[in-house]
This record gives sequence, structure tokens and C-alpha cells, in this order.
Amino acid sequence: MCKKMEKTSLLTRAIRVVDTVSTRRDGIRYSDVAAVLGNPSPSTVSKILKELTREGVLQKTTEGRYTLGRKVFFWGRATGTQNTPIQIIREQMLLLRDRYEVSVNLFTCSEQTMFCIESYREDHAPLIYPAGASLPLRLNVMGAIFLIPPEKLDDVDFLKREADNNDEPVKLEEIQRMINHARTNELQDDFGIFFPGLRRFAIPIREKGRTIMTLGVGISPRKAEKDDLAERITTDLRNIQEWIESSFE
Repeated sequence: MCKKMEKTSLLTRAIRVVDTVSTRRDGIRYSDVAAVLGNPSPSTVSKILKELTREGVLQKTTEGRYTLGRKVFFWGRATGTQNTPIQIIREQMLLLRDRYEVSVNLFTCSEQTMFCIESYREDHAPLIYPAGASLPLRLNVMGAIFLIPPEKLDDVDFLKREADNNDEPVKLEEIQRMINHARTNELQDDFGIFFPGLRRFAIPIREKGRTIMTLGVGISPRKAEKDDLAERITTDLRNIQEWIESSFE
């Protein structure tokens, strides 16, 4: 048995791990991986897991389990996956939650009323909005979610008051630049300005050019500043937007 395992390439072992993970809804632990590989040396197991995780084939959850990473879902797209759009959206929301330990919400809007369709929250992350709740407003700024009436976003006096009330000093020009960026690029990063203690990111999800949903992420401002986390979240949101919208085609 040992001789047979020694002749098995690392690539074959890695594929064996991915195959096993794909059949386990909740993922598998390090010890499970070792068992699948016939209990080779710990360094071999760690090397395979490290490479698969670094390349996005696997991801490690906060519970210490290894589940399929985002790259696998892109492979599924290339081979004509039959996942429905809502399944894809849920998978991407859970990936965001587990990867960054944040709250993730999916919103839609009907007759100027916003509805929270889905809500996933890591235990210690701030909650944006509970699933099933609604709020009378519109999806503003090219589909990004500002819980602010649209006309107030151009009200200089209102923006000045928000700047003065913010936890950290912020200039009026910075708020206006953020709003214009969201309008132009369709990606919101409010820098925690309107709701102190919560930094929110949001991206519109469109079908045939029309915004039908918005995906939002909430994180503490202090945490967002660590390890380029804000930049990584916005990059992931862009990729997820493209991935989800392609599922409507």
C-alpha cells in the first residue's frame, strides 16, 4: 500500500482530494484529507492543501474545513454548469462570508420598496439587514444601495452634517468623490461614512441591462483596512457580478 501511494503523483493526489471535497457538502477536515490520501507524511498533506487553497481550488472555512473554492465554480461555468442563478448567487454569498468573515446580503426592489432576499452573516460580523425584511426606498446610484434618499446625495448641507457626525474626520470632497465613483463605476464603497461602525460594499446584479438585485457586504471599518481587505472584497464583488450575470444568459 505504501509503495503504491509513493508512486502516485502529487497532481493525482490533489485531484483525489478535490473529488472527495466535491461530494461533501460541509467540506472535509485535515484528518479526512490525510485519510483520503492513505495517511502520507503531514508535510505532503499540508503541501497539497496549501497549493489547492492558494490557487482558489479549495478554501478553508472558519470551522477549519476545506470546501470548494471559487475557481471550481468558474470551471463549472466553462463546462456548461446547470446551476440555477439563485444557486450560484447563494454559493458566492457563502464564499464571501466564509472568506472574509463578513455579513452578506442580497436585495431587490419593487415599487420603491427594498426587500432583503437572502442574508448570511458570520457570527462576529455586523449585520446589514435581516432576510425577509423590507424598507421603503429605491436602489440608488446605478443599483448600489445607499439607505439615503437620492435627492439627499446632492444636498451639500446634508453631506456636511454627515461628515461632522462621522467617527473619523472626513472631508465633504471625499464624500462627494465616493458618491460620484459609485455612480460612475456602479460599485459602492461607502467607507463607513453614512453608518458609523459599518463599512458597506455593494454591486448591482443586472439581467439584460436592468438592475434586478444588489449584492452587499458589511464589515467593520477597522477590519476593512487590514491586509488590503477592502481592495480584495471589491475585486471579488466585480468577479461575482460578472459570474452571476453570465448565468442569466
